[in-house]
Amino acid sequence: MFRSQLLLLLTISSIAYGLFGTMKNVTVTGELNCGRNYYSNVRLELWEADTFGSDDKLNMTYTNDKGQFKIYGEAREIRNIEPYLKVHHFCKNGVHDVKCEMIDRFDVPKQYQGKVYSLGLIDLAVATEKRKEKCHK
Repeated sequence: MFRSQLLLLLTISSIAYGLFGTMKNVTVTGELNCGRNYYSNVRLELWEADTFGSDDKLNMTYTNDKGQFKIYGEAREIRNIEPYLKVHHFCKNGVHDVKCEMIDRFDVPKQYQGKVYSLGLIDLAVATEKRKEKCHK
């Protein structure tokens, strides 16, 4: 009896979530440099911040040979999505240095939900306030 009630509750919850939540999306474009040079093959991850629970990875891509990228992601949410971009790279002080991985975070303004947000040209030699650094010994 309890098992069937639990199954019914889960089914109703899933349906209700599907009825109330809608697909929200964002596209982020930009170009990355390391100092004065294009920065190719940089890993970019598009995430969606969740208030409760862990954040959701929406998509991943790499920059092309000119440092350019375009990444799209979508999530089913009841409220607006809160997307941000994580950039994983090895640009330290304008030089490619594999000893330390840098992770920069760029928040996407909420008004760009359902639209294209252009970060423009970003020089990864300049640290952001949200930069994390992982160095290997």
